[in-house]
Amino acid sequence: MLVHAVDRGVLVVTVRVDIDISTRAYAVQAIARLVRSHLPLPVVLVLAAPVVSAATLSAALRVHRLCSGLQVPLAVVTPSGAARRILRASADSTRFPLGVFAATESAVAASVTAHDASA
Repeated sequence: MLVHAVDRGVLVVTVRVDIDISTRAYAVQAIARLVRSHLPLPVVLVLAAPVVSAATLSAALRVHRLCSGLQVPLAVVTPSGAARRILRASADSTRFPLGVFAATESAVAASVTAHDASA
């Protein structure tokens, strides 16, 4: 379900399948463990499934709240334009902003730039 790598100092977590309601909590916990074990690296969450369910979007928003609480920047990548619009509209803007991208390379590059600027 999940694969991860570190790319230029950014933790990239890829969710290879759409998450359903029965696996949402497991996925969020697994991602949380990865984020905590790679602190303070910025995180890019790639939602690789072509169709993104409400449960997957909910999981991404939960990860955003977790990362905000840890003061870790998060960017989410999805090929779905509708999912990107929902993420932008639903993200908690009072904390760390949620970066939303169509391509992984753009998200990683933006994360590297932001991380370098804050260092």
